[in-house]
Amino acid sequence: MPVRVPADPRALLGRLHEAAVQGAAPFPRTRQAVADWLARVPMAADTPIHLLALGKAAPAMAAGAAAAVQEAGLVVAGGVVVAGHAPGAGTHPEPPYPPTLHRVQGDHPVPGPASLAAAHALGEAVQAIPPGAVVLVLLSGGTTALCAAPVAALSQAVGDEARAQAHVANLAETLLGAGLAIHEMNAIRRRVLRWGAGRLAVALAARGVAHLPVFAISDVIGDEPAVIGSGPCSPDPLDDTTLLALLDAHGIRPRLERVMAVMLGLEGASAPLTVPAATHPAFAVAPYTLVARNADAVDALAAAATEAGCEVATLGDGPLEGEAAPLGAALVHEALARAQHRGDEAPPLLLVAGGEPVVRLDALGADEDGADDGSAMAGEDDEPLRGGRMQALALGAALALEQRAAVGDPLAWRVTLLAAGTDGRDGPTDAAGAIVDAAVPALARRAGRRPERELATGRSWFPLDAAGALLRTGPTGTNVMDVVAVLVSAAGAPPRR
Repeated sequence: MPVRVPADPRALLGRLHEAAVQGAAPFPRTRQAVADWLARVPMAADTPIHLLALGKAAPAMAAGAAAAVQEAGLVVAGGVVVAGHAPGAGTHPEPPYPPTLHRVQGDHPVPGPASLAAAHALGEAVQAIPPGAVVLVLLSGGTTALCAAPVAALSQAVGDEARAQAHVANLAETLLGAGLAIHEMNAIRRRVLRWGAGRLAVALAARGVAHLPVFAISDVIGDEPAVIGSGPCSPDPLDDTTLLALLDAHGIRPRLERVMAVMLGLEGASAPLTVPAATHPAFAVAPYTLVARNADAVDALAAAATEAGCEVATLGDGPLEGEAAPLGAALVHEALARAQHRGDEAPPLLLVAGGEPVVRLDALGADEDGADDGSAMAGEDDEPLRGGRMQALALGAALALEQRAAVGDPLAWRVTLLAAGTDGRDGPTDAAGAIVDAAVPALARRAGRRPERELATGRSWFPLDAAGALLRTGPTGTNVMDVVAVLVSAAGAPPRR
């Protein structure tokens, strides 16, 4: 999308974020992918087509797939849309999809009663599929939590499904707190989820479906089918030994509730959970198409920046991973180093990267010695944890810029950084992320905040909000992880102080 360079770097970066979102737009990409598949697979005009759309991009993916089905002269007979937000909640209008699709909304990031209800709705949709039908499974980020429900064995072990769902929620909170990457969390969670680790494909195969193509928008580094949405139509690639090694690598084993440890085979059990074998015939009729990924968003952002007159380069040496706050500081130092010897006539420099860092919730609120330093302001300890990985990265970057400016580096005042999720929601907050510069920490302090303390205690939202640095877009309708862009303005650009 065309972008014109505004005088305010924040305005440019906000529009570049929108370009990134549009670069992974679910409707046109799903529509084209489904149309291409339908063109390769001849079928009778009366073949029943069912759509199972799951995840944060589910409404737009359902609309795109339905459009392709209708253009092929076929009819969407039924299905379900499991979404992460209510209709009309975002700034991006949702394209319409057929009324034959039932919409439900699950919980995210920690599954709860709404996720359990969504899993039931998915089960009802599966049971309504007649033999010989074609089922299009549309996956996107958020699927794991939004329709999370316990496997039957877990419910039987604890006595009822509601109690089992509480254990599923506890597992999610434990893994989130430990700061595991999404591919690591899903490797563990899919073992205990009703629809994870290929179980949805097996259930559909039992209904006698003729075709089961899967179309996915990736929210994970590596774009592995078994990781996206916890692989509802993909076999689990990890054996028990590798799974146990993953748990031990992060010290997860002692943190698990006993019933979950038994289910995962960590403690004695007569019949620990098993997953469908990779040789199960269900997987033979489930071809996989990647519809969009983080690289599409990054490429679209870079193209828009180039059109705006920026010189564009890649930031970092691979996908963004690791602890968010120190990563923000490291990216700032890299950007400053790369911009040091640019001439006064050089155009603005835009450095861009994508990925998904983490925040370790269980490591928050302590000083370097591991103890609370007792320095919280009045009322600060009563405030909830509020922030996300992009807000933590942005605040870490802002503090690093402030430090560089304080030691006399004039280039620090020419740097503005965007860090935002493509889904429009960074953690359990109302913001996609933030756009920051060297002035942000001082502006936050002027409003009574303590940015260093709040970054360390998981409350990055508060100082960023006080400084007017948050980027609020509402749900965007897509989800391809995060984008970070560092803009080094041209020489002579007015600083924001």
